[in-house]
Amino acid sequence: MRQRGRRGRIFAIKWGMNPNSSSLGVDVTFLLVGATALAIVTPVIGALLRWRSNKPVAAVDDKP
Repeated sequence: MRQRGRRGRIFAIKWGMNPNSSSLGVDVTFLLVGATALAIVTPVIGALLRWRSNKPVAAVDDKP
């Protein structure tokens, strides 16, 4: 059998542009995560605003 050599280790991960590869993968990933978060948060905020505005208000008699 063939013996495997030692595999390399990851010492650090740096966010940002890598001049040796395309950063499109990172951009698309963050775009998808951001769009998902926005899609989840938007209906929650809308429901809170609607719930807050539907509270009963005391009737005001404006007749002189």
